[in-house]
Amino acid sequence: MARVWRRIKQTPSVELADGLIPKGERVVQFCHPEWRGVRTATYAFDTPVVEMADFVPRAKDLGIRLASAGTERIVIQGWPPGAEALARHAHRAGIAVAVVSHASLAQHGTDAGEADRVSEVLDLIGEGVVDRIGFVKRGLAEAFSAMGYRAHPLTNRLPHLPTVIPDDFGSGEHVGVFLYPYWRKNVTTQIAAALMLGATAHVMRRPAVEYLPHDRIVEHGELPRERFLSALAGVDLNLHVTLSECHPMIPMESYLLGVPCLMSRTSSLFTDDPELLALTSVVELDDPQRIAASARTLDEARQEAVTRAVTSLRRMDAEAARSWEAFVS
Repeated sequence: MARVWRRIKQTPSVELADGLIPKGERVVQFCHPEWRGVRTATYAFDTPVVEMADFVPRAKDLGIRLASAGTERIVIQGWPPGAEALARHAHRAGIAVAVVSHASLAQHGTDAGEADRVSEVLDLIGEGVVDRIGFVKRGLAEAFSAMGYRAHPLTNRLPHLPTVIPDDFGSGEHVGVFLYPYWRKNVTTQIAAALMLGATAHVMRRPAVEYLPHDRIVEHGELPRERFLSALAGVDLNLHVTLSECHPMIPMESYLLGVPCLMSRTSSLFTDDPELLALTSVVELDDPQRIAASARTLDEARQEAVTRAVTSLRRMDAEAARSWEAFVS
């Protein structure tokens, strides 16, 4: 299944080539429809997007359609299955190919395939199939440049939010830990911190940890984005204290929805405002007591935190837009 998205603006609608590739657009992005964070980040760049779970069956056809549509460059976000085939066929059609990586080096050698994806892209750069790679994680472009590769620093832009009606979870304190429970997301530690706050913890998936109390944890599952945002907006506070991060979308969504979000200091968010960074983040990532204490402090200053966070995010977004334009030029 393939889907094409275009942000609605006060301009003529986008004409599609054969119903799949936007016609007359210089740059077209490609991403996986089920990679929530990467997908949200992709749409935020305000450039047409084609979603596909596996590009192999359509790669040759896509190259032909891209050429007929007048596309000059494609950007493959996150390197989904079949991305190499898409890149090769686009290159053969005379279309420039760029790739954006959304992983951190902590994932290389631990998360299956993460290092292999980057190695594959770098090999394609050596062949001349891909002409550039951008890294969203702070410091990675500089690290790969030091290894002799041509790499570009990028920053995720502010996500587009629809009109959101917050969920009503009833009385008491409610804390969101809307992260998939695997090692670097640190979910069990954050649930413990939420319970120390006397709150009900709202989670995507309940970790397989038997001793966690069933009556104080609400499992929501993997929600469609609109319902997810309603849940994110319905809690009193969100936690995103992960062990490793790239440039997280959930904290940005949370603050734009008016809900404070405590983070780890593993991304470039709020680094332009040291006082705000200290208020909205915690250093002790595996200490539930410190996370709970920092969450209390943040909650007490929630209005100031949200106001300053949104201001910082808008400054960041302006710079991110400039970096993106330079990357796709």
